[in-house]
This record gives sequence, C-alpha cells and structure tokens, in this order.
Amino acid sequence: MRMIYVHEMATYSTARIALGATRAAVGLGSWLAPDLTARLFGIDPVTANRFLTRLFGARELALAVALLAAPPGAVRAVAAAGAAIDTVDVIAGFDEGRRGNLSTQAILLGAGGALVFAALGSSVACESGSDDG
Repeated sequence: MRMIYVHEMATYSTARIALGATRAAVGLGSWLAPDLTARLFGIDPVTANRFLTRLFGARELALAVALLAAPPGAVRAVAAAGAAIDTVDVIAGFDEGRRGNLSTQAILLGAGGALVFAALGSSVACESGSDDG
C-alpha cells in the first residue's frame, strides 16, 4: 500500500504579501545599500551610522521571513509582534521629529512608513485566526 501525502498550499492575503515583501525590500536595501537607503529615508549617510542601518535591515528581514514562513497557526502572533515593533518605531520617529532631529522626508517615510506597517500588521493579525493563514 502506497501512502500519498498532499501538502495544503499556503494561502497568503494581499496585506500579508505586501507587508512581507515591503519589509524584505527595506531590509535588503538597508543591508545592501545602507547609504542609499538612508538617503531615501532622508537621513544624511555621512553622519548616519551604517552599522545601525544594517541592524535595522536585519530586523526587517527577520520580520519578513517570520511572517512569510509562519505556519498558519502562528501568523496572528507574528503579525502582532511586527505591529508592536512598528508602533514603537512610530513613537520614536515622531518624538525625534518633534525634537528637530529628523527631516520631513524622514518623518514621512520613517515614522509614516512604520505607521502603515503597524496598520497592515494589525490587519493581518486580525484577519488571521489562531489556526488559519
């Protein structure tokens, strides 16, 4: 008797794919081209610490991989963790902007981008029950 195993194809919501892909792009850009990525976010690459930019990139890559590779039962927790991290980034970004330490571009793309990620992460967490993806 021959056993046949069929794996269920993973289904990804549009928000999950968008969030994971965007995190991966930011993470890869931060790691591979930290000066360019810093400039895109309005940060002066001459004074920015490339190491910190790469740390940020590594974090984004880790969040992207965790979200996209999560088994269905873990998607909610992974998305919620990412949303919490992004919420802290929003707070930090607007606080640094209030202090005059960030350009308008950095506030819009950094803190604003984190706000979008937090909203998408919350959406993915809410649409993902404890045992569906």
